[in-house]
Amino acid sequence: MNRVVLARYSEPLEWIKLIPDDFEVIIYNKGDRIDSPGVLQRASQIIDRPNEGRESETYLHHMLTDARDDDGFTVYAQGGPFEHSPDFISLLHTWKNWDDLQPMSWQWLSDKKVPPPLLLAEYERGLFGRPRVRLERFSLLTWGPIDFIDQGAWGMGNVYRAIHGGLPDGTNIASHFLSLAKLDDLAAEAERHMVGVFSYGAIFAVRNSRVAAVPAESIDILRNLAVSGVAVYGYILERLWLHLFGERFDLPKFAPRPL
Repeated sequence: MNRVVLARYSEPLEWIKLIPDDFEVIIYNKGDRIDSPGVLQRASQIIDRPNEGRESETYLHHMLTDARDDDGFTVYAQGGPFEHSPDFISLLHTWKNWDDLQPMSWQWLSDKKVPPPLLLAEYERGLFGRPRVRLERFSLLTWGPIDFIDQGAWGMGNVYRAIHGGLPDGTNIASHFLSLAKLDDLAAEAERHMVGVFSYGAIFAVRNSRVAAVPAESIDILRNLAVSGVAVYGYILERLWLHLFGERFDLPKFAPRPL
């Protein structure tokens, strides 16, 4: 059976009763005790966890301790997915049409206008009523999006370079981070490219066999980074989840033109 894994802190969870029966629901709870009868009835498991490492630690802990190597899907989401994925429930109903790796978010926050409403409106016209899902392209070097200005994302890149000894501007941040996790082949692939894609809010679905293909040692390293107290690592991971499970990088590095 497919699964929905939720990283919950204080979000109300009564909405999980809307999750299709094709999915069991596993809640990792890092906040107050859950005592809603409807939530208790619908959840397959509720597992208390220390409040550390944001959703990254939750996902990685699950991958280390309860992952399966089969063709089922696991959906990874925060306890309140709807601000990032307003059509989350509708998307779950379409799971038989998913690719092995399925992004599931639309935006960061509408009130912050990230992405800009103009871009979302143009993209939505091409969906013709299908659930709203949009991948965001970003620079592997600056960490900012390709098609609009996001000062916060650029700031993440600046902080990452600073905490690693002042890496020079132009460093491939994705390659550097993946090397920390001993994912050398993936790091080398990132180094050959300039653009990646991600799903806002770290909301995505992936076939379990793809998760099982990632070395447990690397997942453990990533979990340790997530709980290290360096907040930027969680934001770096948010943009790399899809690539960790097989999404290709884009835009090969420019090469000199032959004379």
